[in-house]
Amino acid sequence: GPCPRRDFPNVSTMSAGEQGGDNVALFVGQAVEVVGYLGRVAYIGETKFAPGKWIGVELEDAVGKNDGCVQGVMYFMCPPNHGLFVGEAIPRPVRAEEANRGDDDAGSSSDSDVEREAMMRIATTRRLGVSAESAQKGAEYKPPVHATTAEERRQLGDIIRTSHDTKLQMMFGSVPKHTLTKIIDAMFLKTVSAGESVIDEGDVGDYFYIVKSGHFDILQTKPVDPADPQSQRQTVKVFEAGAGFAFGELALLYNAPRSATVASTVQSEIWCLERVAFQRLVIASEEERFHEYQTFLRKVDVFAELNMEEIAALADVLQEEEFQEDEAILEQDDRDSNMYILRKGEAVACIRGDQGEVEVLRYIQGEYFGEIALLLGEPRKASVYAVGPVTCLYISRDTFSRVLGPLRDFLQRNIGSYQKYQEAIAAALPSDLRGASEATRTSDPNLEVFEGGTMLPSRTRTVRKRDRALNSQGQDDGQGGGEDDEPTSLKEKVEQDFKNPALVDVDEQFLVRNCTLQVFGGLRLGEKFKHDKRVLTECQMTPTSEGVEDVYRWKGPSWLTGSTHIAVLCQKGQKSASDPTPNQDNYFILHKGPIQIYGVADGHGPFGHLVSFRLVQTLPHFITTSQHYEKDWAACLKEAFLSAQSDLLNLCERHNVNVEASGAAGSVLVFEGPRIHIAHIGDAGAMVASWNRHDSHAVYGSKDHKPQVPEEQARLEAAGSEVREVDESSYRIYLKGTTFPGLTMSRAFGDTACAGVLQEPEYKEILLQPKDEYYAIVASDGIWEFIEYEKAVDLSAKKLRLKGPRETARFMVDASRKRWEHCCGEYCDDITAIVIQWNVSEKDADTNHSLTVKRHE
Repeated sequence: GPCPRRDFPNVSTMSAGEQGGDNVALFVGQAVEVVGYLGRVAYIGETKFAPGKWIGVELEDAVGKNDGCVQGVMYFMCPPNHGLFVGEAIPRPVRAEEANRGDDDAGSSSDSDVEREAMMRIATTRRLGVSAESAQKGAEYKPPVHATTAEERRQLGDIIRTSHDTKLQMMFGSVPKHTLTKIIDAMFLKTVSAGESVIDEGDVGDYFYIVKSGHFDILQTKPVDPADPQSQRQTVKVFEAGAGFAFGELALLYNAPRSATVASTVQSEIWCLERVAFQRLVIASEEERFHEYQTFLRKVDVFAELNMEEIAALADVLQEEEFQEDEAILEQDDRDSNMYILRKGEAVACIRGDQGEVEVLRYIQGEYFGEIALLLGEPRKASVYAVGPVTCLYISRDTFSRVLGPLRDFLQRNIGSYQKYQEAIAAALPSDLRGASEATRTSDPNLEVFEGGTMLPSRTRTVRKRDRALNSQGQDDGQGGGEDDEPTSLKEKVEQDFKNPALVDVDEQFLVRNCTLQVFGGLRLGEKFKHDKRVLTECQMTPTSEGVEDVYRWKGPSWLTGSTHIAVLCQKGQKSASDPTPNQDNYFILHKGPIQIYGVADGHGPFGHLVSFRLVQTLPHFITTSQHYEKDWAACLKEAFLSAQSDLLNLCERHNVNVEASGAAGSVLVFEGPRIHIAHIGDAGAMVASWNRHDSHAVYGSKDHKPQVPEEQARLEAAGSEVREVDESSYRIYLKGTTFPGLTMSRAFGDTACAGVLQEPEYKEILLQPKDEYYAIVASDGIWEFIEYEKAVDLSAKKLRLKGPRETARFMVDASRKRWEHCCGEYCDDITAIVIQWNVSEKDADTNHSLTVKRHE
């Protein structure tokens, strides 16, 4: 079986030469350090994947590339992602005799030695993964300068700056301008013929590549039966790279054999950077930045008592973020848990009270804030705004506890110095005590101000889009009827339906078996504006309560290198003062093995709540039981949508529910690495975007199925329905010659009145890389009615990066609600948002998934 996970001592390391000889032989079982990670030698010898002698290492952490098996040959056995093959010069034997040496030992290393050792362990892992070789010290390096034109260099610079490839942003996003110029000068162009392989799996890495033009397939050999590594091998396409994408860095970073074959599918051009230049420019730049962090942190008072290794550990885990003038760094009442250190610029803390926002503190370079919420887990006591351009370093609560535990007592002792916060929260500050420096922040009264931006007043719509279909039951007249009477109002009909378990209780035949977690929304009578959806769960873990929210955390299989964090909010809108229907939105979240499935059903019409409740049960069931599950996702999702419609119609027929003018839009997102699959009908949308600091952008956003779209209109009219423009750019679907039902979407579940309304979803597949910092928002039209996808990225990417999915979901719901109020007065749609953040970096975390849901009252 796999090698058991071993406990490795936290000891110093040295090279073979430092042990007393330049040619000290390694041996199997020897404890070694490989570019900052501890492990044991598991194999020494020649291999079939590359010439020469290779050292197979079983690493303590799951940061390797294999389980000891490469290209079908098992050299040793260990847990997946704990195996790594490196050259002979890379492993550094552990010097066990110095493990317990004190700082005052006469033979201890100098500060510079300790710093160099910390650098070797940590610096090259920042954002780049494991680095094969620290940049060599010694003679000044003179990088090559290739003969390229000024225009070609400009084009390459543009590719690096604007590429949507996360790897490029991670490697070059923080490189100083003068170093980037050297990198561009050191690269040369190469033309590749169609069908030519640039990289062959198993070869030694020699170049890093950026695609200028053309297209490449990235191929790996894998066993036909994943459970049997010795089974027949097959070549599988695992990714594809077009213009602006990069490949080839892994072998250079890990000093390991090429892990895949890269072949052009058309004649292409690539920029090439040779191995030494990559290591001496790209990796050395990151080391230089790491030194800058260390130097800065030594000047911060709160870290004065940390030793060199603790400073290095802190520098390794800090993240950096920039803020523009007046931008909020922290916001009062938020529940995020980052502590910030001001690296450049100034900031001001303000308290919001009855008299507006009052300035209470100012921060300058080297000062820190946010530690109260970090230590106590309480909502933010104040907002902190940038005064001019600001650069902050920040650290999360979990990382703080792991790396800076000794500072906890120090910071807690200083919480008393913030009594001024408490006084301001109680009653702000009296106006006669406020000086000119404590000015209240105000806004232009001529503008409508929303969280996340300012919007100019706009026209109130004469036809509300969310009146999806006219109410065939009539408005509630407030008259009650007897329990056995035929309902005379929508209110009575809703109450009567709630007495029918088949309509409002969970149908257990649709629960997904053997899943890690299944969550969806339940039904409740009497829900009011802003009430949270009832939460129903089936899961293998017990949640922890954090305020009004439950947080589920678990360790599960994942194709990604980082963690997945999820949050959901589903809240009732306000159609009218007498609206008797519950929240008509609903959602589901399902994790089964490595597969993640998310969905939103946006109900409409008098019985939209029943439709959406049924769909969030049946869609996961039909997806996971489809013959196409995990094989053909387009066919699987189409089959599930059509099966869900068939089940819905059967249910409504059996229980006297009229869905001529009731239905739901639906959006489903499936993640099975390396692909995201999206299927949707109607106007419940799904957006995939990048939250990378250097390249936040929308990758994909689903398009509403509107009746005025030419192909949709042609189908509807051919089926006998009528499409009419009822307001500027607003179209509805009617039975020909009538004013019924007035549906605003051309595809929907339910909605049987109009012929030509489809349930066949539109499908999209998105390919991503293991380290891509992507996120998704799957939401009802309550979010998307007034927020376009690009604006959503502007509002959410940075907040997600700094505060996570929980605060991002809350922010998007609040921002949407304010836009509804501005455009439609008291009318507000039901609002649902699922926020999924992939590839969150969490070193040594016990779990790699989390879900935050707000409990219903």
